[in-house]
Amino acid sequence: MKTYVLDTSAIIYGFNPRLVEGVHYITPGVEAELSAGRTKSTMELSLASGSLKIRAPKPDFVTVVKARASSTGDLSVLSETDLEVVALALELDNDGREVVVVSDDYSLQNLCTLLSIEFKPMVTKGISQEFWWLLYCPACGATYEQKKGTTTCQICGHLLKRKVYSKKRINGTS
Repeated sequence: MKTYVLDTSAIIYGFNPRLVEGVHYITPGVEAELSAGRTKSTMELSLASGSLKIRAPKPDFVTVVKARASSTGDLSVLSETDLEVVALALELDNDGREVVVVSDDYSLQNLCTLLSIEFKPMVTKGISQEFWWLLYCPACGATYEQKKGTTTCQICGHLLKRKVYSKKRINGTS
């Protein structure tokens, strides 16, 4: 039986845990994001029916996911909730479950691919290549490690940008 870890976008774009066979999880961060929106009732009904569960990932898995996101250059664009989703998926995968992350977030999909976690987009085509990103200053050319909050060049003060420095096809796609 498949285990689904749902990002906020999954519920927003119509994924209904009561209609899809399997075990379904959201993280506390996803719950908080959904509680503020119009999809709150879908979440509440799914929780009440037992078809959706809330589970926080263990801190060790969050640490692994953050380190991997930093190495690919995705850390600066992923939210804490995104990292939570991938960390829970990695934890459940580590427990031997057949895990699928449902999300339309390309950076989240990229991280899942690099961690060998299956993903399913809702309304987008999904990514077809793995990407590694470089954070750089377009004015002076300085490069920086991907860290949360790093937005300006320490040398000249310009806003930093991201660019792909390496990519690889996923499963023979182009």
